[in-house]
Amino acid sequence: MNTKEVEKLKPTFNIDSFGQTDIGPIRQKNEDAFIEFRKHKFYALADGMGGHKAGEVASQETVVYLCSCIHQMFQKSHHLDTQNISQKLNSFIKNSNTRIYRLGKENQSCKGMGTTLCSLLFYDKFLIHAHVGDSRIYRFRDQKLTQMTSDHTLLNKLIDTGKLQEYIDKGIRYKNILTKAIGVFKHITPDLGISRVFSDDLYLMCSDGLSDFVTDEEISCILSDKLPLDILSKRLIEKAKKNSGSDNITVLLMKACPTAT
Repeated sequence: MNTKEVEKLKPTFNIDSFGQTDIGPIRQKNEDAFIEFRKHKFYALADGMGGHKAGEVASQETVVYLCSCIHQMFQKSHHLDTQNISQKLNSFIKNSNTRIYRLGKENQSCKGMGTTLCSLLFYDKFLIHAHVGDSRIYRFRDQKLTQMTSDHTLLNKLIDTGKLQEYIDKGIRYKNILTKAIGVFKHITPDLGISRVFSDDLYLMCSDGLSDFVTDEEISCILSDKLPLDILSKRLIEKAKKNSGSDNITVLLMKACPTAT
């Protein structure tokens, strides 16, 4: 795509969004964070590492920092396309990891903290999605739910390498162990992708407080009701609680609405 073509691009979709977070029935604090940066159609969700100190600091710092980076990118660059946005977002996330990692090393109160991350940035007819950890991104299109991310967990790694049964036989703990997280490792590589957006696409980002307790079939059933996003969000959270959800629960819904011509 050349510069002239990029300059001619106009926003194809308005994005309607709604986010909600709930502490859940058991936890004493909410370590989840989300942000809706509507000006640049950037949305992010982070789940602070449960059981670690200052998980809420890691999640909040991460989403706020990324919003700052996105704002500066659009302020400084006027000839962007999806490829270089993806490259820049990759760098922003790596820099965020470095910031949180150093903060954890330099401050005793923040030692051992970390967070998952998932984000969506809508640009022209496309979206750039990124994630680290087990917070998920789903797309609901034509009454079909598709998980766009693959959890960075030891369970998934064992399945991929064919070693799951070995761990089960030895009684080794493998569930809910992250293989990637912001701030836990000195270096991380996020997963990124670029996808085409179509009118009426509905996107869901959520922490594992939802995905661990609500099945894909239940999520699909709730999203199939063409209701306002705030009501859908409330129903998803209520379903997680009804299914004995024990974690913080955060959902962020985004719907692609065609612009008026």
